[in-house]
Amino acid sequence: MTRELHGTATLLRLALKRDRIRVPVWLVAVGLLLAGGGQELAQVFSSPAERQVRATLMGQPSGIFLGGPGYGLDDYTVGAMMANEYTLFIVVAVAIMALQMAVRHTRGEESAGRIELLRSTRVGRHAAPAAATLMLIITATLIMVVCAGSMLTLELPVRDSVAYGAGIGLQVLVFGAVGLLCAQLSSTPRGAMGLGLAVLGAAVVVRGVGDIMEMHGSWLSWFSPIAWAMQTRAFVELRWWPLLPAVGLSLVLTLAAMTLQSRRDLDAGLLPQRSGRAHAVGYLRGPLGLGLRLTRTSSLTWLIALVLLAVTYGTLAPSMRDSFGDLPPSYQALMGGSDRAVQGYLDLAMTTLACGAAALAVALVSRLHGEETETRTELVLSLPIARMRWLLGWWALALVVSATVLFLSTLVLAATTDAVITLDSVYSDLLLTWATYLPSLALLTSIAALVYALSPRLTVLGWVPVLFVVVIAILGPLLNVPSWVADLSPFHHVARLATDSVADAAALTWVTTAALLAVALAIAAFRRRDVPGR
Repeated sequence: MTRELHGTATLLRLALKRDRIRVPVWLVAVGLLLAGGGQELAQVFSSPAERQVRATLMGQPSGIFLGGPGYGLDDYTVGAMMANEYTLFIVVAVAIMALQMAVRHTRGEESAGRIELLRSTRVGRHAAPAAATLMLIITATLIMVVCAGSMLTLELPVRDSVAYGAGIGLQVLVFGAVGLLCAQLSSTPRGAMGLGLAVLGAAVVVRGVGDIMEMHGSWLSWFSPIAWAMQTRAFVELRWWPLLPAVGLSLVLTLAAMTLQSRRDLDAGLLPQRSGRAHAVGYLRGPLGLGLRLTRTSSLTWLIALVLLAVTYGTLAPSMRDSFGDLPPSYQALMGGSDRAVQGYLDLAMTTLACGAAALAVALVSRLHGEETETRTELVLSLPIARMRWLLGWWALALVVSATVLFLSTLVLAATTDAVITLDSVYSDLLLTWATYLPSLALLTSIAALVYALSPRLTVLGWVPVLFVVVIAILGPLLNVPSWVADLSPFHHVARLATDSVADAAALTWVTTAALLAVALAIAAFRRRDVPGR
């Protein structure tokens, strides 16, 4: 067994070097989300009465699905609020991080041919998954420290803060082990990541449905590892034993991955590959069709997520209408500061959905970096396909897909709202709002394409405008952002239902012009640099 693990330390040092930027970025993002979000909640809902209004909303089925099992709703302290409302989002984020890390350091290295090269030296068969496991343990420990420290900045109890951080950290190990197992089943990194995300999605749904079936969780909830972190009842009635199943499952899945690796050939997966067509279909001959084929799974995943979010927002509309007057003034300002509670609430819902669509657009453009690093772009451009056509095809794909996903989720939001509450012209109003978001989507897509065209290594900077838009759109009213800063966000100029205001035509014209200029500059830059570039 020692021989099979030979070289683990060397591969671990390599993994630490490769993730020296990724891991700190994740740690900072998680820490800022918890500490910053907690400070905002504590300031907005400063009195027990205001927190109880919030608890009433979170006790609804939609609130339980997006939040937690509802511990502490009868005495909604800041700690209970954080544990009930932030845990799911943090767990999903760190689970995606763990899946990416596990797949990248195992199946990704194998598909790139580096594992085969290393195995020709004195590197054991299990060295790569063992190094990935150690990397996950290190990351999980850091996540635990960051989460616990963030809770302590809110002046919450130490034991509960440590338990909360431990629950989040163990989710890194659980879903990291899921990623290791999926890397043995699929023969490609994309397939392994797809399997892992399917497991994560199933865990989210099982936990949500189980908690809706019975307050504080039913028997079904316990089949989801996400529920184990929530069942510690941190900041309410702390108990440690629900964390034990997470430790056990992580060990079992990791050992299963090691065992399965011994039973397969290098660069092969245990799941049989589906035979492809003898001849490619016609639409794959162009960049747009090829990009659609390569991104159809991720696009469908984003669509399902935003549709579920739209359903949740729609079903909560009556509760928001009834409790709007009892909400803190700053929270009312977040929804437009109008006595038209439902319209302001729908404005907030549309902003959230548009932020998701913008993230999808940038994610699709960012796929260009992967296509280039894996030499597929160079292969395609060796054919009679112009660089402008290649880049414009992916730009159009990102814009059309994100706009379509936002359109469908808007329809679902309108239909769900119309089913639970009477509201005049909800369909036409929401679809008009959707249309005013299109120039903003085009601008964010163009900026991401421009960053990629200038330097593939800087593709991640394409997310900076999206982050700015999200902060201004969601937290701007709470943070009292100056008007000139808010005007820099393209989302600030769309139509608003709460005030019956139409979109700022002049501003949207400038946004559209900036989008066209950015994509033109992207084409010019892409035509002048090497492929693959730096």
